[in-house]
Amino acid sequence: MPFSLELAPAAKRALKKLPLDVQKRIVFDYLPLIQDEPYKMGQPLSGVLKGERSFHFGRKPEYRVIYFIEDNSIIVTALGSREGIYKKARRR
Repeated sequence: MPFSLELAPAAKRALKKLPLDVQKRIVFDYLPLIQDEPYKMGQPLSGVLKGERSFHFGRKPEYRVIYFIEDNSIIVTALGSREGIYKKARRR
């Protein structure tokens, strides 16, 4: 059964703050990949963020998409550059 994908409000706000070329890559390239194979694409996180997964891409800066899977839904909770993304993810 296919997965549905949704962005949390905080993830939508974070997406709008990213450079336009990065926004396009996330929306058109990476989110569809995550939606097709969420367990393969993201690495499981540990500690406070256990149960969530992190997909990373890019070089200087490196970006992250943090999400969790619930039933047949993928909820993206945080997006952004590597610097500080995990602190932001912990705060929500």
